[in-house]
Amino acid sequence: MQTTEEQELAFPADSAGFSAYYRLMDEGSFSLDKGTVDGYIFSPISAGDTGVRTSPATLVSIGDNYTVARVSLENIDDIVSTVNLYYDDEGWIIAFLPNGTASSQIWQARKEDVENPRVTDIALTTLLDTLNVVISEALEKTAIEADEPDLGYYHWQFPTADNFLMMAVSRQNEGEYPVQFSIPQSLDVSEISATLWISQGVNVDAPCARIEFDEADLIAKQCEKGIFSSIVDLSDFESEGAHSWKLVQSERNEGASGGLLMIVYSESSS
Repeated sequence: MQTTEEQELAFPADSAGFSAYYRLMDEGSFSLDKGTVDGYIFSPISAGDTGVRTSPATLVSIGDNYTVARVSLENIDDIVSTVNLYYDDEGWIIAFLPNGTASSQIWQARKEDVENPRVTDIALTTLLDTLNVVISEALEKTAIEADEPDLGYYHWQFPTADNFLMMAVSRQNEGEYPVQFSIPQSLDVSEISATLWISQGVNVDAPCARIEFDEADLIAKQCEKGIFSSIVDLSDFESEGAHSWKLVQSERNEGASGGLLMIVYSESSS
């Protein structure tokens, strides 16, 4: 990402974690109507609004040429996900998680059935949704897709990490869904994190679920509707050899649960 000194000072790099970014081209130049976006994201949700926001954005900081805000988005079963958003009049739009937040929290499962989920595509993320709040909702331009060539990802605390992998599973009844994997020696792992969602649907109670990593609880058992995340302590992690993680749903058959493991990494230079 090439930015001006003023933009670098405006963007909260020290407090940012995993992010998605896109630079908007308008009439042959990189620009963005900041006033229009400000007016849209901070306004109440109007009747009949088909966007993904659940409430007006919260202002974090603002200047003549940039805005930083916090956006609340619809996720599965009316669960709310929160993403930070930066945009400026040079066309930069950056959706990011706070520093220290599990990168796996980018999982967007709102298109999954709350009673009978079938994970088929995890390319939809809360970061992409947030970029499109600006692009397609506020500015009424064509929404960008997950395979957009100019869409980029960056972890502000791991600048050498240039790739990531996501694995997701779901359950609608009691039992477990184990996944085994290995990490090649050619990869340098910067972060491993997991996110668990539990849906309730029309049921009185939600199911109980947890996520294990290498036979230990990474996300302890939860028994209420919500989204829960955790980061693997890499100081205790041996990257070589086989690893496993699993989603375990127990005690109730109502509702459903889903789990995602995300690895942020780079190719080793050695």
